[in-house]
Amino acid sequence: MNGLVISHTKLKDMPDFNEDLLQLIWQNKLFKPIPLITKSGIEIQILKPGDLNKDSGPDFFNAKIRIDDLILVGNIEIHIKTSDWLKHKHQNDTAYDNIILHAVYEYDKEIIQNTKNRVEILELKPLISEKTIETYRKLVFTKEKLPCHSQLKTITDLKFISWIDRMAIERLEIKTKRIEHIFNSYHHDYTQTFFTILIRNFGFKVNAVPFELIAKQLPVHFLLKHADNLLQLEALLLGISGLLDAQSKNKYIQSLQNEFEFLKNKYNLIPLNHTIFKFSRLRPANFPTIRLIQLAKLIYTNSDLLIAPQKLKTYNQIKKALQINLSGYWLNHYTLTGDAVNKELGFGKDSIENIIINTFAPFYFFYSKKLSKPEFGIYAIELLNNCSFEINSKTKLYSDKKNILKTASDSQALINLYDGYCSKKKCLNCAIASELLKS
Repeated sequence: MNGLVISHTKLKDMPDFNEDLLQLIWQNKLFKPIPLITKSGIEIQILKPGDLNKDSGPDFFNAKIRIDDLILVGNIEIHIKTSDWLKHKHQNDTAYDNIILHAVYEYDKEIIQNTKNRVEILELKPLISEKTIETYRKLVFTKEKLPCHSQLKTITDLKFISWIDRMAIERLEIKTKRIEHIFNSYHHDYTQTFFTILIRNFGFKVNAVPFELIAKQLPVHFLLKHADNLLQLEALLLGISGLLDAQSKNKYIQSLQNEFEFLKNKYNLIPLNHTIFKFSRLRPANFPTIRLIQLAKLIYTNSDLLIAPQKLKTYNQIKKALQINLSGYWLNHYTLTGDAVNKELGFGKDSIENIIINTFAPFYFFYSKKLSKPEFGIYAIELLNNCSFEINSKTKLYSDKKNILKTASDSQALINLYDGYCSKKKCLNCAIASELLKS
């Protein structure tokens, strides 16, 4: 694409040249430094481009323009061609009767409604720089995973951080919507909702779905009834997962099986198929058996955490609550078949922060929205700012800005930026791309 020069006469025929691009250009006033002259020969000034409308109706609300000595405030419509007005049937929609300007890439037809209402038409073709379009095409057609990878260094740290802060909030809002769905499915039960997202994250990425299924098969209130009996907690969690099915000569394993058989009949529990849990390519510390035993120990030592997690407001309080040490059989085993290990399989710092990032922070953000308690939204951000920056295949793509990326709030923001924008080539919705187009 280097050195590419695009003729304006062909821009309208390009599949990537669309109204979204024109809206971005208008919103950021990405025009050549020349007077803006309407088709009737009147010079205008854009005092305020307006607020982008993502629903039906004119493209921009509350815009302000100056025409001669007259200041107009109202709506603005953007089109590729003037004739799109008719194509989109705006002539039959009264919502378009009060626009103050019709901005088009190419003027190809006089519109009676515009003439009748004395709406000026501004042709954008001569106002848009070829360099702007070239930059946009480079973003859209690049084969890089990160469209702006080669240009990211040119973005100021201040501009980048400003967008990253917004992405961190957006990621929390996306997670909040999922929690809302869980909350509704459990008939507004806060304890069951928290337990569901907690156990899902105890399964981490590999076993997240199977662990969430455990929450459906084994309601948290059953576990809380046995919170003072570690053996029964272990039996319930391992038994409902189907992992206790195999015969064993080990007395501890047999006692787990006996306990679960009793509890299964008492609560009419239906175990899952153990084959849904993944063990391959996992370190012993991440085996489903170990994670379930750790969860049992957490409930045994700190059941209040499930009932009222909101009482823990700081990083250090949650970190202390999640410091889980195993005992007995699990001090030197990581499976139910006797596989041994020489090191302690505790809940390390990375695991603790994973739970804080993916369970506590989003739940507090949800809690803040649901109960109108803004302080918990602040707690959520503070928790992320106290956790370490996550290094993974997505966050590594933004290494050119690693000097200003410090916390989990930053890494969560980058994950959201990649998933929601970069991977989908939604550059027109990204402030970073807007900055590149400006330059």
